[in-house]
Amino acid sequence: MIEPRIVRRYALALFGAASKLDIIDRVESDLGLVTYVFETSPRLMESIESPMIPTSKKHEIIKDIFADKVHQVTLSYLDLLIDKQREGAIRYTEEAYIRLANEARGILAVTVTSAVKLDESEEAALVAKLVEVTGKSIHLEKHVDPALIGGLKVRIGDKVIDGSITGQLAALKNIMLRDQGLPKG
Repeated sequence: MIEPRIVRRYALALFGAASKLDIIDRVESDLGLVTYVFETSPRLMESIESPMIPTSKKHEIIKDIFADKVHQVTLSYLDLLIDKQREGAIRYTEEAYIRLANEARGILAVTVTSAVKLDESEEAALVAKLVEVTGKSIHLEKHVDPALIGGLKVRIGDKVIDGSITGQLAALKNIMLRDQGLPKG
């Protein structure tokens, strides 16, 4: 797997090019198509990532599939990844690009995991609090994980706020072990 920082660097370059041409939404849509095609065609992704396939053949494959479906900037981006032998970044670019586009739009992606499904009023209260704290519009991605027992785990970028009962019990355990001079477990 390719490192997220590398994917972000390439996605940032693509976002910069799309911004200059005022085609941010178009490139975002293109990346959705590219991701869909590669996710539904695992053999295609294997071929593009294979060191056994010559670069020229990879360019030909990309052109045959996407030339009349995506903007030239998107096509050039895919060619760049192939030339730099960073084909693995293709499958992760969409997510990184959307984050950058949403950041530019003032939208913050937040992932919330709860022990049970949040009802509408709980979700609205959470979004309102996040808007108040961050000053940004919120795009909420919700997950349910019964292992949390209760409470919430909120992820904003790389920051995690663990208000789950499971997280609180783990923190309490670490405090107790530390107080007894035992290694954390």
